[in-house]
Amino acid sequence: MSRFLLSAAVLLAGLTGTAAPAVAAEPAAPSAQTSPVVTRQAVAVALVRTGGGSGQAVTTLVGANTREDAAVLRLASSAAFLALRPSYTIARVPANRFTYRIEAGYRDRTTKRVIVVQGAPGTPQVALDVIRMMTNVRGMNLDNVRLNFGPGFPFN
Repeated sequence: MSRFLLSAAVLLAGLTGTAAPAVAAEPAAPSAQTSPVVTRQAVAVALVRTGGGSGQAVTTLVGANTREDAAVLRLASSAAFLALRPSYTIARVPANRFTYRIEAGYRDRTTKRVIVVQGAPGTPQVALDVIRMMTNVRGMNLDNVRLNFGPGFPFN
């Protein structure tokens, strides 16, 4: 947690211009080896699971409400995820295997869709991690929520 706070403080100091001035140095000449890193920030991830003999289940994530949600968004923003092919499938999908459609939406209003068939050879770990994290999303804890309905609700 302290590493996070330190990182946030350094980032804020850099954004507000309150950091100590850097020692003046000659700017390095751009080389062919250095290129700007282009990253896209995921703001939403949706997972649709079909097949497997159980019909269709949809898990949707929008925003980062928990640590697990933020981890999914970070994975969808990673270079490894952005480099995924559009599909990892097999020729004949058995009826007992799931097909997953992962779709990520980014801050720049672009999307990326990846189709993964359960057990397809060569599926990168980042795709499997997103599927695992999205299918194991914990539900909200409603133990402390008290609901008081009036007499006769919903019938009068």
